[in-house]
Amino acid sequence: MEIITFAASPRKGGNTEILLDEVIVGLRQAGVKVKKFRTHELEISPCKGCGKCDTLGRCVIEDSFQELYDLLIECDGMVFSSPLYFMNVPSGGKALIDRCQVFWTAQERLKIDLFGSRKRLGLLISCSGKSFGYGKIPVFRGIEDTLTSVFKTLGMEMMESLLFTRIDSKGAIARVPSALETARITGRKMAELLQKK
Repeated sequence: MEIITFAASPRKGGNTEILLDEVIVGLRQAGVKVKKFRTHELEISPCKGCGKCDTLGRCVIEDSFQELYDLLIECDGMVFSSPLYFMNVPSGGKALIDRCQVFWTAQERLKIDLFGSRKRLGLLISCSGKSFGYGKIPVFRGIEDTLTSVFKTLGMEMMESLLFTRIDSKGAIARVPSALETARITGRKMAELLQKK
């Protein structure tokens, strides 16, 4: 069993990456292999909207995404950690998400089943400095909608989200009682759910 994980913060060792690392501890404690990527260290160009994936079923842009393509098909699940930038994902993570258009095209337009009937899970981790956006909009609404769509496109079900508000300064999550233990438990829970498939 293998899980692919992404730290989408440009701030290395930030709050969401701290939580991600604890989820990884929990996954590994349960015997799961994990691959971790930091999106801002990958060279992923934005989707160009060229439409080549509509006919070829693959993305033609040559960059780091090509290395991730097969991993995203073969993995048993994904953990995506990200801070909020205007209630959504920072640019490095958003470039990765947008390039997943190739999976949507395969599924919806070309009717290619890349994932089969395997049970695959997605987990979202995020932190925000505030509890609400402007107009009292729930602060995580944008990122949860986005990642629910991404996971569905990748043939995954979102198991849950680890969301923490009022976390802004680097390392602040470590001062939240039980946050790190909750992340480790969530990693073990993800492994248990996948083992039941």
